[in-house]
Amino acid sequence: MPVNVTSARRPNETLAWWLVILALVALRVPHLRGPIVDPQAWRQCDTLHTSLDFYRRGFDILHPAVCWLGAHRTLVLNFPLSETMSAALYRLFGVDPMWDRLVSLLFGVVAAVYAGRIGGFLAGPRVGRLTLAAYLALPLSQYFSRVPHIEFSVIAFVNGTFYHAMRAHEERSWRQSFYGVLCGVLGGLVKGPYLATTGLPLLALLAHRPSPGRFIRAAVPYLAAVTAFMIWREHVDKVNATVPDWYFLPDFYKEVNPLWRYMGTMQERLTLSNWIKIAHRLVYELSTPIGCVLSLLMFWRAPGRPGVEQGRTPLDARWIAVLWYLNGIAYVLFFFRLNAMHNYYQMPFIAPCALLVGLGADVAWTRMASIGPVRTGAVVFAAFLLMAAWLPIRLGYDRVDWLRIEAGKQIATAVPAGQLVVTSDFNTLPPTDPRLLFRADREGWPMRYNEITRDRLAKLVPWGLKWVVVLTDPQHPEIWPPAFLEPARTATLPVVHDGRTIGTVHVFEVSRLFAGTPAGRS
Repeated sequence: MPVNVTSARRPNETLAWWLVILALVALRVPHLRGPIVDPQAWRQCDTLHTSLDFYRRGFDILHPAVCWLGAHRTLVLNFPLSETMSAALYRLFGVDPMWDRLVSLLFGVVAAVYAGRIGGFLAGPRVGRLTLAAYLALPLSQYFSRVPHIEFSVIAFVNGTFYHAMRAHEERSWRQSFYGVLCGVLGGLVKGPYLATTGLPLLALLAHRPSPGRFIRAAVPYLAAVTAFMIWREHVDKVNATVPDWYFLPDFYKEVNPLWRYMGTMQERLTLSNWIKIAHRLVYELSTPIGCVLSLLMFWRAPGRPGVEQGRTPLDARWIAVLWYLNGIAYVLFFFRLNAMHNYYQMPFIAPCALLVGLGADVAWTRMASIGPVRTGAVVFAAFLLMAAWLPIRLGYDRVDWLRIEAGKQIATAVPAGQLVVTSDFNTLPPTDPRLLFRADREGWPMRYNEITRDRLAKLVPWGLKWVVVLTDPQHPEIWPPAFLEPARTATLPVVHDGRTIGTVHVFEVSRLFAGTPAGRS
């Protein structure tokens, strides 16, 4: 009886794909425990503080808290979806940043699955599998799906909104439109502007086979997202406007529609080093060098690989991917300062980069000659996966800030719980720096050592200030507590890690500075 080789091969291919996907997810597992790491430990501290605050004080999701606004505490940075989920896990299983990391991993996998579904819908099942694998492998995807960070809790819904809107358009399906509305509302609440990064590919889809019914079904999820974002934004501005007018603090501002801080200046856009930094991320943290080559290969068109059939001509998935990527460039130009400062603002590029790699790998799979039983395209894609898996090490991810971690433990022993403190270290960035305050599990105000003045401390006393802490270390000998604090010194504590002294915590009690003299609002 003859054996159907193709049918026999399919279960093996399916098993191999599942093993690849599971291996890529497993890359995250060793990083689910342990201390907070860089890059972007700053934002992770904010995320963890919100989760911890919900656990301790209750789930007031409309009024989340930060640790760097003194006793006022309340500030809305984003809709706290992932933080709420993490806090619920704290209640069930105990406080552990691992739960925040698992929530990030959950949303990262959802985002990857949606990206794979988009690739499969546009260009067939193999492109879908290749896109899914590429999405999980890209360095930026690896990192931010295993640290306590909110970004994938919006990226997952951005991908989902586009996918369901695309299917609603093609299949004339109100059910898909409804699913898109659910994704769009959640995405719009968490970080609405990210949804705009799918605008160009969506317009290309709508223009390819226009009809009122299709247009409405595809547009409704985005209209719902815009509505949710505008309602949430109004609430955010109202809450954030209640922050006290602490304009005597260095660099103080209120988070009330601070679009100017997000966009930056024309001079920043004309600074070559900013573009080099962003380009480096796009090549090494996103596509990877081999991924860039694969992306270019997609224009070496494989026979019989059209995109979605629409009317008389197929929609070319390659141009959807290119437009998606170009949409990302437009987003960088608009929110330039944020993109130049933080690598996680390039995360909307992960999906188009994965799709470009998936399309190119599919062409290589089809067009490149085989080496015996082995497809050359499969070998090239495997090389891409290996490079992507290795790059987080090369890029210097997972740096541990032992100085602040160990210093935080010392501060917690010297400053009573619930009392407010001004903290300073070698690169404190006021007014929003949580890195030392969070490690100490205290609330207060971050301030540069040379900007701590008697007058500023006096103005904070009525707001509950009790302590000043300055962290010094041998690598930054210029950092030293201001001389006027000396009469208020209560402790000098060594910061020790692995048996080696790596810094010193200087603790000052503010009441000793103003004994017998008034301290109050000016």
